[in-house]
Amino acid sequence: VDDVMRQYMETVRPSHLEFVEPSKRWADVIVPEGGANEVALEMVVARVEQLLQGA
Repeated sequence: VDDVMRQYMETVRPSHLEFVEPSKRWADVIVPEGGANEVALEMVVARVEQLLQGA
């Protein structure tokens, strides 16, 4: 567990803060809870389908 925590603090978290967090300002939608958020996923699917029908 200590090795996992060390790796997270030394590599994963700094990279997240450097790359992921700043890119959020460009997002149209941020889906909290990732793939477990069914309401948000349904919204995204509906929008993609709408865009595809108009293409």
